[in-house]
Amino acid sequence: MRLREAARAQLIFSFRKILKPLIRILLRAGIPYLEFREVIKGAYVEAAVRDGIRGHKGTITRAMLSDYTGVSLADVNRFIDDDSLLAPPDSTNAAVITEVLHIWGTDPDYLGPYGLPLELDLEETPGRNLSTLVFRADPTADPRIVLRDMIENEIVKSVGDRHFRASARSFLLPDIMTPQALEYFGRTITDLANTIEFNMKTDGEGKRLQRSVVADGGLPDYALPEFEALLKEKVQKLLLDVDDWLSSNKVHWVQPGRTVQTGLTVFHYVTEAYDARPLSSLQPRDRQRDRFLAWVGRPERLPAEERIQDQ
Repeated sequence: MRLREAARAQLIFSFRKILKPLIRILLRAGIPYLEFREVIKGAYVEAAVRDGIRGHKGTITRAMLSDYTGVSLADVNRFIDDDSLLAPPDSTNAAVITEVLHIWGTDPDYLGPYGLPLELDLEETPGRNLSTLVFRADPTADPRIVLRDMIENEIVKSVGDRHFRASARSFLLPDIMTPQALEYFGRTITDLANTIEFNMKTDGEGKRLQRSVVADGGLPDYALPEFEALLKEKVQKLLLDVDDWLSSNKVHWVQPGRTVQTGLTVFHYVTEAYDARPLSSLQPRDRQRDRFLAWVGRPERLPAEERIQDQ
């Protein structure tokens, strides 16, 4: 059953708003519509295959998947049969760097006076160096590559000839067009969407933490810097408290069992005003130049034997 028209209109409008900032990133990266269309096709096929058809019991055929999603049967077959089309890329070392910073900022072995992280060399000091720290985060990681990426992203700074200092306890990347930043972007947006979707279908105390504080009537733009400073101070303390709790309690979690990838991500949002101007007002038709053709140019000249002759 289709959604009622009012709900359907809100759904389509919401997805258009969600997609706009994502499409800005795609355009910045040079990903055209036709390539993104393949992404959407694959996502439709994967969701239908993994989640099934709502309300249907029994065997689901590929033809049914095609009819359910609106994706052609040929494309359904293509995405199902070719594993490489939906295969994820290799993981970056962002998770390793995050864990390195966590250990470096919370483990007493790596803390000096006043609780500040010690300056470390790469491998000279036995038992307490960056290589040991990286191997604790991931035994398969290459410490030199991890250190290189931390330096390039200004997460650590050189001190003298051999030592390095953590310049931040959190992993912030200056450019979203790095593999680490895009991996984090995809994971964070997915986690947020999954939390919202989970809460929309869950009642009462079973809902996950998702809270908002809204400035009633809006906030004067000149007060925004003060508000941002308050959020950074208060939220940073909260996150450090949570980080310290995870670190101090880790030694108590010794019983074997399934692990759950979980954590806390905090969002400060500033809603952009929706631009409702019709596109025709931004790109009016030029009656002299606009034609009902995709493009105007010189067609390719085929060899004489391949030309189609008019009868």
